[in-house]
Amino acid sequence: MWQFVHDYRRLRFAEGFASDDPSFARRLPFRDVTGRNVAAWRLRAFHYVLLRAGLGLLPHVRDVLDVGAGNGWLARRLAAARYRVTALDVDATDTGLGGLDDPRVKRVRGELEALPFGAATFDVVIVAAALHYALDVHRALAECARVLRPGGVLVIADSPVYADGVARHRAWQRTLDHYTAAGARHLARRYRGLTRADLEGPALFRFVTLSPGFESFRSALGRLRRGRREGGPRLPVLFGWKR
Repeated sequence: MWQFVHDYRRLRFAEGFASDDPSFARRLPFRDVTGRNVAAWRLRAFHYVLLRAGLGLLPHVRDVLDVGAGNGWLARRLAAARYRVTALDVDATDTGLGGLDDPRVKRVRGELEALPFGAATFDVVIVAAALHYALDVHRALAECARVLRPGGVLVIADSPVYADGVARHRAWQRTLDHYTAAGARHLARRYRGLTRADLEGPALFRFVTLSPGFESFRSALGRLRRGRREGGPRLPVLFGWKR
């Protein structure tokens, strides 16, 4: 796991998804101070607004778990909205929990497939831009269900969801090429695009789609140039009620 965190951290800096500027995480998702991933953060800002609106409609939500919290931008904003927030991530460095300096947020180091919490601890579990890093998606979903209280809700956002397994595998091959070129081929082992069948197969949650997501123009153009006409990834926002 140390090697994963080390190389993933290095690439996040290289790609502009991390910054030494202390205002970087505090201004997300509404402003990307690096100016390098404006379109991606614009989508996440839209999804954040949807997420907040959805949470506001849920009765008696108090305890929220942010799984794969990264630098904690989401956890920080939810804490400001007076939720009791716990942020979990495998990265304890300055690109992860080490950069989250908000005393209102409880920070816990852990993994998707083995959440270090007791059963029925949270009202809502949020997995934003993180579920596709699970080695075992079904186990990760089972862990989310375990730590949710009866009637609790799982929120999945900003993970690529493909039309079928073929499209997912092709995307993984492109991801493998990218990580190989970056000198971190092993990272592809933890990157796994999803299909709706992956999410609904275990029958742990009843999902409702808040936003279907969409493919970026750049991604669509590149796909067409490669002669691939099948649909690209969607980055949906899903609310799943625990069954």
